[in-house]
Parts: sequence; structure tokens; C-alpha cells
Amino acid sequence: MSDSARDPVAQAAARLEAAVERLAEALARPRPDAEDMVPRAEVAALAERLDATIARLRGAIAEELRRPEEE
Repeated sequence: MSDSARDPVAQAAARLEAAVERLAEALARPRPDAEDMVPRAEVAALAERLDATIARLRGAIAEELRRPEEE
């Protein structure tokens, strides 16, 4: 098993990268009629949650980088 498979920070980063990739793919698809679109308030709430998650992940990565390496 690789180190990244056991590292929770690396796993979280990989999941976040995958989620961002899925969002990018969804944005690249043709857009439906305006009636079918998600309300702006829901998009704003999701954006806030994503920003908070990214901030927490950055903090966790920074903390992990500050720790001395265990041998």
C-alpha cells in the first residue's frame, strides 16, 4: 500500500481534486433551459461549503507540513 493510500490528508486532497474535476466536467456540458437550472441561493451555499472545505484542507496540509517527519 502506498503512503498516500494511508495518509488521510493526501486522501482528502485526492477526493477534493476529484470533486473539482467533476464540477468542471459538469460546467463543460451544455446548459439546460433556465427553468431547469439550480437556484442561485443553492449554488451560493454550495460555493461557501466548498470554500470552507478547501480552507480546512489547506490548514490540515499546512499543519502536516509543519510536523517533523516520522521515521
